[in-house]
Amino acid sequence: MRKKFNGGTVFDILNVVFFLLLAVVMIFPFWNILVTSLVSNDEYLSRPVILWPKEFVFNSYETIFENRLMVRSFFNSVFITVVGTIYSMLMTVMLAYGLSKDNLMWGKFFRVFVIITMYFSGGLIPYYMLIRNLELRDTIWVLILPMAINAWNYIIVRSFFRQLPEGLDEAAKIDGANDIMILFRIMLPISAPVLATFSLFYGVEYWNSWWYSLLFITDSSLFPLQYVLRELVLVNATAASKALSAGGMNMFDQGIKMATVVVATVPILCVYPFLQKYFTKGVTLGAIKE
Repeated sequence: MRKKFNGGTVFDILNVVFFLLLAVVMIFPFWNILVTSLVSNDEYLSRPVILWPKEFVFNSYETIFENRLMVRSFFNSVFITVVGTIYSMLMTVMLAYGLSKDNLMWGKFFRVFVIITMYFSGGLIPYYMLIRNLELRDTIWVLILPMAINAWNYIIVRSFFRQLPEGLDEAAKIDGANDIMILFRIMLPISAPVLATFSLFYGVEYWNSWWYSLLFITDSSLFPLQYVLRELVLVNATAASKALSAGGMNMFDQGIKMATVVVATVPILCVYPFLQKYFTKGVTLGAIKE
C-alpha cells in the first residue's frame, strides 16, 4: 500500500495537476478572445485582460455580419472548404488506391514521383507563372485546384489500402466488378475512419488557407475569411482593408478583431465532435505494417 501510494498515487495526482494547468494555459487565450469580443472598446482599453465582462455588448458581431465583405468571405470559405475537401479526398483516394497495387505498370516510378514533392518544389516564381498561364488568377478555383493532394495524406491512405485483404479484390473481380466499382462500392464503405480523419485534415487546411489569396486574388469578392482576418489584424493598405473600412468597420477596434477570430474559429471547431470517434482509429490505421 505504501509503495502504491508513494509511486502510483503521487504520479496520478501530479499527472492530473499538470494536465489541468496545461488545459488552463491552452483555454485561457481563447476565453480572453471570446470575452474581448463581447465587451465595448472602452472597457477593453481600461482592462486589457478580462476574465468576465461587466456588460455584454454584441456590437462587434453586429458590425461583422452587417459588413458585406465579411459575410461574402465567410461563404467563400465555406464553399472552398466543402468543395476543396471533396475534391482532395477524391483525388487522394483514387491515387492511393491505384498506387497500392504491386502489379501496376510504372507503379514504383509514380510512387517515388509523389514522394519527391514532399522534399522539392519548383519555386514560387515558376509556380506563379504556371497559375498565370492557366488563367486561374482572380478565380475561386485557384484556392482549390492547386491543393489537390497532400503527399503525407496519400502515404497513410495508401498504406491503409495495402493492408486490406487481397481477397476482397479477387472476389469482386470474379463477380465481374472493375477497379472503379471495387473502389467505390467495396473499399470506401469499409474505410470510414480513414475518410473521416483525412477529410478533417483537408477541411482544416482549406479553411485556414490564406497564402494563395495573398498571391493570386485581387478581387475582394473572392477573398476567403482567413485572408480578411489577416488584413483586419495587420491593418494593411490592401483591397481587403479598404473594403472593410468602406463598409463602416473600424479597423482598430479590438472587439471587432476578436469577434472576427471567433467567427473564423468556431465553424471548424464544430466539425470535430462529429469526427472524434473516427480520429484516433483513422490516424493509426495504415501506420503499422505487420
